[in-house]
Amino acid sequence: MSILASSLRPFWTPGINTVSGNVTGGVQAWLAQENYQIYSPIEPALFVLQTGDPNPFLLALAADINKTAVACYESVRHIVPSPQFPRSTAWSVIKAYYSAFFGAHAILRMLGAPYTNLDKVQAASVNRIAKLYSALGSNSVEAGSYGFTYDSTRQKITCKKVESSGGVHATFWTFFNHRMKELSDELLRLGTGSFSENQLVSVKLTDLSHNLCHDSCPKGTWLSYIRNAVNYRHSHGAWYPYTDQASHGEMDSQNKGAWLSDPMTINLSVPGINNIRRFQDTCNFIIGTCRVLTQDMAARCSTGKSFHTYGWLAVSNLTKPKGAKSK
Repeated sequence: MSILASSLRPFWTPGINTVSGNVTGGVQAWLAQENYQIYSPIEPALFVLQTGDPNPFLLALAADINKTAVACYESVRHIVPSPQFPRSTAWSVIKAYYSAFFGAHAILRMLGAPYTNLDKVQAASVNRIAKLYSALGSNSVEAGSYGFTYDSTRQKITCKKVESSGGVHATFWTFFNHRMKELSDELLRLGTGSFSENQLVSVKLTDLSHNLCHDSCPKGTWLSYIRNAVNYRHSHGAWYPYTDQASHGEMDSQNKGAWLSDPMTINLSVPGINNIRRFQDTCNFIIGTCRVLTQDMAARCSTGKSFHTYGWLAVSNLTKPKGAKSK
C-alpha cells in the first residue's frame, strides 16, 4: 500500500470506513429528508446541523463518494488512443480532466471535507428546519456550493458557503487546492504514524498545489484553465492540424496507465516540461490518489462489505482480466 494512503488515513471522515453495503441517495437527498436539528442561529453563508444519529449522513456521504469515484474510473478508462488520429490529444485531455475532477470530489468526501452543491430544494429544507427551531432570524440559507465539516464527537455538521472563484469548476478547484494545502501542513503536525513518511506526502501535496496554481492561476484553477483552453479555444495543438509539436505524444503516460502506479512515484515537480505533460501528471496523481484511498478504506471496513465494493471496486472489476486483482 502506498504511504500516501497510510499517511492520509487519520484524516478520513470519522466513521466513513465503517459504512457497508450498497448505499444510495446522497447528501442532497439527506438534506431534503430533514432528519436533523438546527440550534445555532443561521449566519450569512454558514449553518450548523445537529444529528442524534450520524449513520444516515454517513450513508448519504458514502453514496456521493461512490458516484464520483465511479465517474472518475469510467472517465479514465475511456481514454484510449485513436488509430485514425494518433496525434490527437484533445479528448484525452478532456477526459483526463473530468476523471481528475470527479476523483478530487471523492477525495474530499473521504478526507473529511465534503464539497456539496445545494439547490433551492435543499436550501428550503434547511430554512424550514431552522425556522422550526427558532434559528432562522433575519438570515436564510441560499443555494450554492458548500464545504461540510463533520464533528463526530458533537455529532454536528458545519456547512460553510464557498466563495465563488469565477465559475462552478473554478470554485471547486479553489476549494480543493485550499484543502490540499491544509493537509500538507497538518501532516507535519500529526503526532501519529511515521514522521518521515508524513513529510514525503506533505511535500507531494505541496507539489500538487503548485501545479494547481501553475501559470498565473494562484487560486488553484489551472486544470480547469487547460481544459477550457483545449475544449473551447482549441489550443496546445490538441486538435488537427496539431501545430504545437511539443504536445504530441505527451498523453502516453495516461494511455500506459500511470494512474495505476503508486501516486508517490508520479513526479509533479519536473522543471521545464510543457503544459500538457504537467497537466497529465497532475491528473494522474489525483486519479491515483482516489484509487489508493478507496482500496485502503475498503480493506479496513469492519462491518461487512465496504460500500466501495459497490463503487470503485465494482466498476474496476468490469475491466480487469479474469483472475486479476481490482485496480
